[in-house]
Amino acid sequence: MLRRLYRAILWTCPSDVRRELGGEMEEAFFVRLAVERVRRPWWWQPVTWTRGFADAVLFALAMRRDARRRRVEFDPMSSPLSRARRPLMRRQDVRATLRLMRTTPLFTASIVLMLALGIGATTAIFSVVDGVLLKPLPFPHADRIVQIFGTAVSRQIDRHGMTEANFWDVREMNRSFAELGARHGASFTLTGSGAPMRVDGASVTVGFFRALGVTPVQGRLFAPGEDNPGAPGTLAMLSHAFWTRQYASNPDIVGRTIQLDGRTYDVIGVLPPGSPWLDSAEVFVPLVRHPNANRGSWEYDVVARLKDDVSMATATADMDRVAHALAAAWPKDNEGQGLTLAPSAEWIGSESLRRTLSLLLGAVSLLLVVACVNVANLLLARASGRVREAAMRTALGATRGDLIRERFTESLLLAGAGAIGGWLVALAALSVLRALAPGGIPHLDNVALDTRALVFTAGVAVVIGVMTGLVPALAAPVVDLVPALRQSQRGSMGDRQSDRLRGIFVAAEVALSLMLLVGAGLLVRSLVAVLDADRGFATDHRLVASFSVPGSYPKARREQITLDVIEHIKTLPGVVSVGYVSGRPLRGWGTGMGIVAADHRDIAERDIPWVSWRAVTEDYFKTMSLAIVRGRGFTDRDRVDSSTGAPTPVIVSQRLASRLWPDEDPVGRQAVLWAGQGGDPGVILGVVQDMREDRIEGEPTMAVYFPARGQLGGTSVDLVIHTSDRPERIVPSLRAALTSVDPGLPLYDVRTLEDLVNRSVAMRRFTMVLLSVFAGLALVLAVAGVYGVVAYSVVRRTSEIGVRLALGASPRGVLRRVVVRGMRPVCIGVCLGLIGMIGASRIMASLLLDVTIGDPISYFAATVGVMVAAALACYVPARQVLRIDPVVALRSE
Repeated sequence: MLRRLYRAILWTCPSDVRRELGGEMEEAFFVRLAVERVRRPWWWQPVTWTRGFADAVLFALAMRRDARRRRVEFDPMSSPLSRARRPLMRRQDVRATLRLMRTTPLFTASIVLMLALGIGATTAIFSVVDGVLLKPLPFPHADRIVQIFGTAVSRQIDRHGMTEANFWDVREMNRSFAELGARHGASFTLTGSGAPMRVDGASVTVGFFRALGVTPVQGRLFAPGEDNPGAPGTLAMLSHAFWTRQYASNPDIVGRTIQLDGRTYDVIGVLPPGSPWLDSAEVFVPLVRHPNANRGSWEYDVVARLKDDVSMATATADMDRVAHALAAAWPKDNEGQGLTLAPSAEWIGSESLRRTLSLLLGAVSLLLVVACVNVANLLLARASGRVREAAMRTALGATRGDLIRERFTESLLLAGAGAIGGWLVALAALSVLRALAPGGIPHLDNVALDTRALVFTAGVAVVIGVMTGLVPALAAPVVDLVPALRQSQRGSMGDRQSDRLRGIFVAAEVALSLMLLVGAGLLVRSLVAVLDADRGFATDHRLVASFSVPGSYPKARREQITLDVIEHIKTLPGVVSVGYVSGRPLRGWGTGMGIVAADHRDIAERDIPWVSWRAVTEDYFKTMSLAIVRGRGFTDRDRVDSSTGAPTPVIVSQRLASRLWPDEDPVGRQAVLWAGQGGDPGVILGVVQDMREDRIEGEPTMAVYFPARGQLGGTSVDLVIHTSDRPERIVPSLRAALTSVDPGLPLYDVRTLEDLVNRSVAMRRFTMVLLSVFAGLALVLAVAGVYGVVAYSVVRRTSEIGVRLALGASPRGVLRRVVVRGMRPVCIGVCLGLIGMIGASRIMASLLLDVTIGDPISYFAATVGVMVAAALACYVPARQVLRIDPVVALRSE
């Protein structure tokens, strides 16, 4: 591969040079590789390749220039081969560059700072992307692991969880999987080791961890038969994080017992660290098979490992066969249902997370490009100002290759210094990212600058050094020595080609920074629109809290404990009202059901609305400041009682009422609840105003509310509390109220409702902040580029300006001319940036809500901001024209 690549580079040489010296150069290159392979460690090989390839490229450029200008007659026995064998960086070039850097500290510091910001930000985002999306899953042969979902195509539901009964049937009927396992979330109350503690739990079948290929760090996995019907199910496995935090990584935990919900469990093992699944709960217990398992509740996560001789396509066809068999055997629950497979690669990151990180990586790459263009512009300006020096060195015997090598040495050293500074910037940036990032980015706490990040930084620095050095090395060649030697350092009119190239660089900087500014403006506008949207509920002085009731208690006792706690909290000082809800607001997801009007029960299944449902107490709507717009709310006499056969009383949201009974009064109407999942009768008691209960983004939730009476026997209880004072102040009283009712009730996850709102938009705010920071830095760099070009132009054209002033030109007219000339590439860059946003619209559109991709306010604000900043950057250095004395300017010539 290397030999082919080297020969491809040699094809850029003139044909006669390639025929005479190609073989010898190729042999010399691979001899050097062999020597360096012995002398240096393996990680030095890419450096050797880069130097060899760079030497070949420089040699080819020099030969083509010499052939084009006919200044050197080719002699295969003379210096060209020795010139190609010279190293890319010589010791004397390095020393000369370091001296130059010491004599121009401000220039050097500005370049290093620009590169440090660009490289540091890029390295930090790359480390996040690498740690979150590119690291492999912690499972052996993860490409053989799949997740099985149910589908309801008729309801336009592509994926949902599997029912318990269907899982056991799939496990027995499939022909494709070596192991198959299911998981169901739960929560437990841990007692016996201090104060009661609520722990996240999960019930898993024996095949779950075996399908993942997990090997415990302590003890063993669940064994075959421990999930069979009748098994005691009193075994437990601990997650690695919980074992470390709660038991200080004590290996003697295996064989001990713990108390969960009042039952004794034997700890048989500790799982290794990792994500997903391994850290999805703190305690795992066996999922014991129920003889008459439920077929209507899609609550089970199912993973499987393919057999060695089974492909994904074969397994998919097998699941289609199983789905048809289930629909034929149990048509009531499985008609129209299917099964689909998803590869384990999807576990690494959700689609929205991938889009967000891809956007941030693209944005920071644009920032890096802006920094590189600015550096190239500065180096080009310095090279144009050193034409006389280059001519002097050429007259003293320096070759064109020597001058180019010196330019590359300078750019590579500057890039190396920028990489060192960038590493420090990346360390600080990662700390800031961890502090600002929302909880939706997995593994962020474990992201660090590792060897991969170091290699990435080094590679970026080499590419930057080559690219920024190539422009000044080739853009300002010394053609004629005599005019160049006569050229005055201050009186030069400048090289038109270099001026044109600097203008192109300025236009590119402005275009890229404008694209980032428009993108940041769109995200800001979208976030403001989301936060300003009518939530439907009040957040001030509202507290959301949860507590656990031990599952070992009878259901009637659990319900009575919940009611007692609610009544006790109502009597606390500062409490206005308390409401129970079966799922706390703004979880990002909710329980779902189908519902239709009873007089339209023959509606097509695809048209059945899929809505959120919750069980609430009579004070929930009052606590959330939700108005009953029609009918009435719940009272303590309303309850769910399926034994009587009477319709269940429910309250529906305005949006759902308008969908089911447009232009009609829904109060008193009959409805079919759980339509398509069996169907239960219901009657509408009232209509409550809309609210965004599941997510603050998007449309208001279509919701059905059940009376909580008769359903309060769960182990996890969510409460919303309205207080007259700061809600955090009642937390101690809240804990005391729980203890007074039952000492075994742990309080957990206490947050204000305003905090939940902020958390629901945390990822959007995180993306907006980072993109705004990148856009601001890019704008600063672009403005610095505009300032540098105009300032350089004024200095280089001092004699020309002196002549104009001496001939009667108005200083303000000359000032206006300089500003207009400086703004010309800025205007071109603005136009290019606006066109570039059209290409980026597809990426941005997926992240916007309530704001269109063509939002005129964002485009106008970004454009005006860039134009004003660029105009100031042109005006400030151009004001030097007003201080030019024509006599002094002409005398300098």
